[in-house]
Amino acid sequence: MRNNTIDIVFVGLILVILIGYFMLINLVVKKDIMDQLNLAEDYARNEEWNKVLETSKNIKRLWNKYKYIIMFNFGEFEFFDFDDHINYITGGAESKQLDTTLSNILSAQDLWENFGKTSPEP
Repeated sequence: MRNNTIDIVFVGLILVILIGYFMLINLVVKKDIMDQLNLAEDYARNEEWNKVLETSKNIKRLWNKYKYIIMFNFGEFEFFDFDDHINYITGGAESKQLDTTLSNILSAQDLWENFGKTSPEP
């Protein structure tokens, strides 16, 4: 094989991997966690703390399930920051603190939206 053919095959392989990755992320992972964050926000605004706690545990379970896939495009700081936000949401729900819970839910939503971009913002 000539060098041009090998280059084209490698570029094509990289494109297929990236397209597959972002399709998987946008179709499965991103929607699942964002739906749970929106649900937690609604419950927090209505001060349904048991439901917020249950939803935060679902978010943590999904996060632990998908975090190795997510590491591919998520910056190290954002990765650990998102994990901290999940823990603060759980803590805020346990102590029934609306301000802590909502601020961390909204911050987690912003991080999660940024994660879904092809080139995340710093």
